[in-house]
Amino acid sequence: MTGPEAKAPPVAGFVAGICLATGVHQKHLFPVAQLIAYHAAPRLENESVDSIRAGMQAFADALNLGPYDGPPPHIGHRIRIRQGTPWLDYGDGEKRLGLSAARSWLDVVEAGGPVRIAVVFDPLGSDSGQASVAEHVLVCHARGAMRWGTTYHV
Repeated sequence: MTGPEAKAPPVAGFVAGICLATGVHQKHLFPVAQLIAYHAAPRLENESVDSIRAGMQAFADALNLGPYDGPPPHIGHRIRIRQGTPWLDYGDGEKRLGLSAARSWLDVVEAGGPVRIAVVFDPLGSDSGQASVAEHVLVCHARGAMRWGTTYHV
């Protein structure tokens, strides 16, 4: 997806280290599919916490995400589901990110429900469980180290 504000996404090598977590938030009048993006902790010689933060900020820019402390803006159609497999269009014209999701997440998305995408800037271990990811999101939110937006499946 491109637009007047579109920014270049990070390179594919960086994007390969991005982890995606999905869930369904049930506390609204209707369910909201959630997609959390975070980067694995530094593992290569050229990676550092600072370079990962900068890369995740570029990833959030490419998605046109808004500030964490405001309403999540509509960011266009970024989620696709083809043959039962969901993927995220993160702004690279040639590449997409595939994601694993439970049937409950797919049901919300396929029914036209909103998908809330949150990108956190600080790295986290790629083998982190659901509780660790949820805590990490809260910590990043408190520090202002995240951005978010809303999209829909087309």
